[in-house]
Amino acid sequence: MTGGAKAAYCAQNVDIRSVGEEGGSMNKTRIFAAAAAAMSALLSAQANAQTVELVETQGAWGLYADSATPKQVCFIAAQPQAVEPLGANRGPIYFYISAWPKDGVKAEPSVKVGYPIDAAKDMTVAIGDGTFKLFAKAERGFISDAAEESKLIEAMKTGTTAIVKATSARGTETTDTYSLSGLGAALQKMAETCP
Repeated sequence: MTGGAKAAYCAQNVDIRSVGEEGGSMNKTRIFAAAAAAMSALLSAQANAQTVELVETQGAWGLYADSATPKQVCFIAAQPQAVEPLGANRGPIYFYISAWPKDGVKAEPSVKVGYPIDAAKDMTVAIGDGTFKLFAKAERGFISDAAEESKLIEAMKTGTTAIVKATSARGTETTDTYSLSGLGAALQKMAETCP
């Protein structure tokens, strides 16, 4: 997970896709351009990823931080324990909580679902009896209100699982279940690492 979380986080919405067929034959110019763009994006993501390292793991959550002093970015990340439907064509899937000390951001939750999200459909995170609505941007979901971010994080600290539901642009409904084991300790360590 360490390399995958770093690359997925740093690349954010970099999505390498194959070029489809046009009129029954491949367009070589488009293939070359897509390959060049994908390679450039991948190299850029790898260069960025090299500056973020795993600090430690707490339960299901890994803490990552840049090498700057003072820290410019820290984040904790987890992959889902279960995904539905199995076999759906998806990229990397992560739940992140990020800190940018320079900008005063201490704990911003977001979810990367591994496909373009249908923004017209609801995207939610459920923890126990509470459900939080996210807004979609490309492959990621975010809480729009800072007060709701705090409520979500507090619910995550006391919960056992977080269930993320979203719908792809193609209409596929997905459910990802994350363990919250170790989240409280990971958040504490992130606060100490990125004050």
